[in-house]
Amino acid sequence: MLDLCSIRKLQTAIRTFEENLKKETGLSLNDALLLCATRKGINEPGALAKELELSPSRLTRVLDTLEKRDLIVRKVSQTDRRGISVSLTEAGQELIGNYSCSGIQVPEELKFTQTEQNN
Repeated sequence: MLDLCSIRKLQTAIRTFEENLKKETGLSLNDALLLCATRKGINEPGALAKELELSPSRLTRVLDTLEKRDLIVRKVSQTDRRGISVSLTEAGQELIGNYSCSGIQVPEELKFTQTEQNN
């Protein structure tokens, strides 16, 4: 039997986590996920949009926000001059490196995501 209440608990836990993330770092969940994806080596906007399941226009807004905060830079791609490549700045690398040392509480319903494999 489908337990919609459990799904609702996850949705609430994610919203609570995002609120705490925003208070501590000033980042939305999409901002933080984009930094993580870039750190993993996903640098092309199309691949980032696919990874994060964002529309191109939403991805552009996230990139604009992170670029204004000097957390990422957009450069002409080395492999295709028609495209751009996204990379972390030193400040972006430092911020994402501090996630694991932060005081952001992970709601109990999301602790299953915090295995050694995911860090």
